[in-house]
Amino acid sequence: MRIFQVVIGVLFGVAVFLSLDYILPSRNTVRITNVYNQLIDLNGTNAIFYASPDTGAVETSDGRRDVRFIAAVRPNGKPFVYRNEDTGLIWPPYFKYDSANLHAVASDQVSTAESPKWVSVSAYGWRIPWWSVYPNAIGIRPVAGPDVQPMNWPAMLILGIIGVLLAVVWRAWNRFIDRREGRLVRVEQRVPAAKGGGVSRIRRWWAARR
Repeated sequence: MRIFQVVIGVLFGVAVFLSLDYILPSRNTVRITNVYNQLIDLNGTNAIFYASPDTGAVETSDGRRDVRFIAAVRPNGKPFVYRNEDTGLIWPPYFKYDSANLHAVASDQVSTAESPKWVSVSAYGWRIPWWSVYPNAIGIRPVAGPDVQPMNWPAMLILGIIGVLLAVVWRAWNRFIDRREGRLVRVEQRVPAAKGGGVSRIRRWWAARR
């Protein structure tokens, strides 16, 4: 039972970590090289990484969608591609409705290697090339150069709030445990030693569960 609980705990921790890693915003300094639209086939398993049709995205009868993309290059020369879709009120709750405006901002920041314009792109999600999965850009801000890495305050704030909530829950759980043990102690004190076998069994059972 103990091993099973440990395995479940580890799997739960991994699931929480992956969820936060996908949902929390990231910031990367890049140089935008191109902006374009592309028809994407959403009949595959990677469809879960694209915006829901409830956001107003238009799909063709054969399950394809015209998606905006932002192609970029990192300071180390490696390419990186973002999609640019509205999120609406759908999860994750970024309430993004300005993908057209963001596309215009990205178009204005397109530059060449000879005359680069460096920008910090805020986005959420993962880039998985072999699965055609792209992070969704949610903001673009010019920066002074390739070495500038703005602080990711939104992610830090969200993690801080989650940490406070976990601390509150942990404290409440510990107080609950202390009250339960206090009740068992009071019961033992009230029951004579000769009749306390049942209470002792209760304490052993409770200790085993912890």
